[in-house]
Amino acid sequence: MAHSDLVPLRQQDLAIGEPVPYAIFDAENQLLLNAGQVIHTAKQLETLAKLGMFRNPAWRGVRVAGAVGGARVHQETVSPPEVSPPKAAPIKRHLAQMKVTPGTSLHIQSSIDPSNHNESVKLIGWLDKAGVLLSAVNSQGTILPFREGQSIKAKTIAGKDVISFEAIIEKVCFTPFPYFHLSWPETLQIRQLRNSLRVNTQLIASVSGDGIHSTPARITNLSASGAMLESSELQLETEQEITMALRLHAAGIDHTMSIKAIVRNQKSEPPATSVQYGLEFIPLATTERLVLEHYIFSSILE
Repeated sequence: MAHSDLVPLRQQDLAIGEPVPYAIFDAENQLLLNAGQVIHTAKQLETLAKLGMFRNPAWRGVRVAGAVGGARVHQETVSPPEVSPPKAAPIKRHLAQMKVTPGTSLHIQSSIDPSNHNESVKLIGWLDKAGVLLSAVNSQGTILPFREGQSIKAKTIAGKDVISFEAIIEKVCFTPFPYFHLSWPETLQIRQLRNSLRVNTQLIASVSGDGIHSTPARITNLSASGAMLESSELQLETEQEITMALRLHAAGIDHTMSIKAIVRNQKSEPPATSVQYGLEFIPLATTERLVLEHYIFSSILE
């Protein structure tokens, strides 16, 4: 499903407390809500709108409750084919086969020196088997100093997959606008995103709970279902329930989040005075889950 197949949705197109009649995606074709799921609060609807809401016009779904006594939508009867659990990607696929469309953000860096900071650019387009065109300007509007003949690695997200490939900059052009002409990538490296996928972080959280009041701690890694918390000021017990307050930057917006979690394990390594706590999140509301997933996906690219 290409981006051009998607139709944008407005907040007024959806009703709070009613099942959505079709699957809702963001601009990168990532599933936000399955057909039949319910938007419970105005805040949840506002967050979805900020992330960008789209639907596939080919999927007509089932009309939700209109007149009193009308039939209700059942989740198990309206799931469209395009939101079935993702299948394992074939070993070898080409760019033209993936959900990567013009305007998609790609992160690029030198293949020879991967320690160099990566830069975010836009995909202009490609000609199958011939080449790929990328903007030569980063998100800050600066022309990037890559040279002809240089090998680069590019990475992006399509649906639930992280796609990366290597290519040679065959031509650096400045007219009619700055862009790179890359060699055609014969193969792609595809990594499927899962809820258990963790990213390293240095996030600061404020922890509260039974006998605990706004104690600072550091989150050293994070997944959609849990985190590793580190602190020298906390004395938590296994199976203890806590609440973490933190800020996450996702979809261009800073979000203040409050996440409930259960301490599943703990460890300390002397002479260090800090203790590491393995946390399992209590099931998140849809709003918090979407923000967390966007943060993790963005961290993978950076």
